[in-house]
Amino acid sequence: MQDYYDLLGLNENCTKDEAKNAFMSKKKEVQGKMLSRNPEERALAVKELGELTSAYKAVVANIIDANATNVPSTDAEGTVISRRTGITTPPKKITESKPPVEVKPDNNVLTLQENKNMMIIFGMILGVLVLGIAVYFVLIQPNKLKNITALTPIVTPAQQKSIIPKIEAAKDKHNGSIASIATLINDTVNKKGNLKGETELLNSAMRVEQEVLDTLTELRNSSEANTRKGRMLIRILQAEQKRISGLVDGLRAGVNGLDYQAGFKIGSEGYYEYDRLNSEYMHFETGDFKPQMAYVKGDDVFLRSAPSTNSSVIKTLKRNSGLDAIAVQTCDDERAGMINTDNVVVGFNGQNIRLAKGQPLTITGENGGTYQCQLNLENGSGTIYVDKVNVKKLYGETWYKVRLSGGTEGWVYKDFIQLKREL
Repeated sequence: MQDYYDLLGLNENCTKDEAKNAFMSKKKEVQGKMLSRNPEERALAVKELGELTSAYKAVVANIIDANATNVPSTDAEGTVISRRTGITTPPKKITESKPPVEVKPDNNVLTLQENKNMMIIFGMILGVLVLGIAVYFVLIQPNKLKNITALTPIVTPAQQKSIIPKIEAAKDKHNGSIASIATLINDTVNKKGNLKGETELLNSAMRVEQEVLDTLTELRNSSEANTRKGRMLIRILQAEQKRISGLVDGLRAGVNGLDYQAGFKIGSEGYYEYDRLNSEYMHFETGDFKPQMAYVKGDDVFLRSAPSTNSSVIKTLKRNSGLDAIAVQTCDDERAGMINTDNVVVGFNGQNIRLAKGQPLTITGENGGTYQCQLNLENGSGTIYVDKVNVKKLYGETWYKVRLSGGTEGWVYKDFIQLKREL
C-alpha cells in the first residue's frame, strides 16, 4: 500500500481531495508524454498512466475504509477508544447523587409452593419449545437449504461479465472517429492546399487519440488482457493508436506550416495494420476463413508446429510447392523475429557471417538501436547483435495454417505463401 502512496507523492493521512489532486497532476504529466513522437515513450506513458490509475483507486479505497472503521469504541470500563488514533478518553464521572428508592410492601407475594408450581409449568413449556426447534432444524431446515442451493447457482469468475464486448464496441467507435478525422484532413487540404491554423481539427484528433489510449489502458489493466481475444484486441488498438497518432503528428506540423506528410505516412501504415488485424479478428470470431489453394513463395521455407519462428520445424518446403491454406492466426510470441534485409553481416561465434533475408531469429533483448538475438544454424547456435532496422519482429504478424498433399499440417509465415483461390 505504501508503494501506491509513494507513486502519487502522498502520505497515509491524506484526504480524498488531496489524493485526487495528486492523481490529476501526475496524469497531466503523463498525458504530456503521450504526445511524444517516440512510439516507445508513448507506450511507456500508457503503462505509467495505468499504474497511476490503479494507485489512485487503491488510495481512495483505503481512505474510505479508514473513515468507515474510524468509529469510537469503549473498553470494559466505558473508556472511549479512537480506532484511528488509539487515544483513550475517560468517561464522564457522574457526580449527582440519586434519590433514595422507596420500597413499598407487596401484598401479592407468591407463596413458596406457588413458586414451585410456576417453575414446573415454565420448564414443561420450555422443553416443548426446545423439542420443536430441534425437529425443525434436523428434519425440515436441511430440505429447505437443498432447495435454495439448487435454485441459486454459484457464479464463477468465468461467468462474470466480460469486458471484451465493451472493448469491441470502443474499437469500432474509434475506427469511425479516426476515419472522420482523416476525411476532414483530406477535404481541408483539397480546399486550402495546407493545414495552417487548423487548431480545432488538431484538438479533435487529440481527443480521439486520448480515447484510444484510455481504451487500451482499460484492456491492459483487465483480467482478460492475456486471453486470446484480449491479446488480439490489444494489437488492434495499438494499430488504431498508430493511425491517430500519425494524424496528430501530421496535423501538429501542418498547423505550424511545416511538412505534414511524415506523420500522415505513419498514420497510413497504422491503417493498413488495423485493417489486416481487424479482418483476422473477425475471422477468428466467426470462423469464416475459407480454405484456399496456395503455393510456397520462397526457397527452403520452414513448415512449423506453431505460428512463431521459435516453434519446431516439421518440414522444409521448396519454392512453388502446392498446398492448401486452411486457417489464419496472428503470432503471439513477442520474441519471434527474422532478418528483414538482404546480406546482413554479423559476428557469430568468433567469425563474421552473412545472413539472408528471412533468416529466423529469437529476440532475447535490446539496447538502443540494436537487438540481441539467438541464432540457430545447422553448424551451431549463438548470440548475435543486429541493428533494429535489419530485424522484423513477427509479434502480431499473420501466419497461415496449411495442409500438404500428404495430409501433413503446419504453419507458414504470410510472406512465404501466396494464396491462389478458394477451394
